[in-house]
Amino acid sequence: MLRQFLRTLFLCFFVFLFSFFTSRLAYSNNENHPALHTLKPGTLIVATYFTNPPFEYLKNNQEIGFEVDLIREIAKRLHLHLEFKNTQWEKIINELREQHYDLIMGAITITSGREKIIAFSKPYMTTTLSIVINTKKTPQAKTIADLGNLTMGVQAKTTDFDIAKQMQKMGQIRGIKIYPFKNFNLAIDDLIAGRVDAVMKVFPVAYYYVEHHPELKILAAVPNAPQPLGFGMNLANQELVNAVNKAQAEMQADGTYEKIYKKWFGVSPDKM
Repeated sequence: MLRQFLRTLFLCFFVFLFSFFTSRLAYSNNENHPALHTLKPGTLIVATYFTNPPFEYLKNNQEIGFEVDLIREIAKRLHLHLEFKNTQWEKIINELREQHYDLIMGAITITSGREKIIAFSKPYMTTTLSIVINTKKTPQAKTIADLGNLTMGVQAKTTDFDIAKQMQKMGQIRGIKIYPFKNFNLAIDDLIAGRVDAVMKVFPVAYYYVEHHPELKILAAVPNAPQPLGFGMNLANQELVNAVNKAQAEMQADGTYEKIYKKWFGVSPDKM
């Protein structure tokens, strides 16, 4: 009887010590990583549109992609639970401003116009715009100039679309017709089917589709159109912007960013 009592007493003491030290550890972690202000305490609500491989898309109902891996790692370093929201490109910036999300992503180009209404992280990538053709439909095309009087599909309400319209206005592609698509998947489908002659998109996305469809080819990069890409956040939450920037810098320094980059693009960032 006494032995059983002592065993129970020892067990209670052990549980007490365990609880004490784990609570102290949690307290210490909170001191080192004070809670960031987010819409839902302890959670980073991230919105994107999952029709944008290789940056973000769904596979077997799981969120995967280059940006998905980046933001998972950032949330982990910020000690935040990650919650994804699937939305549409044309609504995403307004929904961020209306406080539906903490952060948005989707290969979003940082522009001076957008910086007036939302905050951006430091660019995690600066890329170019590429023009993709279907070699079965337009085998004669060797340069951008060869697309004269043809039709190019571009996702509407994007910097891609603005640049395409500017090229059209300046006569860089004589007689080119610009056709707007709600999302880039529809543009690619029409390119493969031969309903448009070319499409325009940032290079990593263009590269992804060319790798998966042998009839497609990157014709050329759009000159003088660098595309710095970053995560969007609310202007009022500079604390979160600073924390994301710090996590990104750490990932660059310790090799995590390069590891994720190689996973999705097969080469180091400086080789792309």
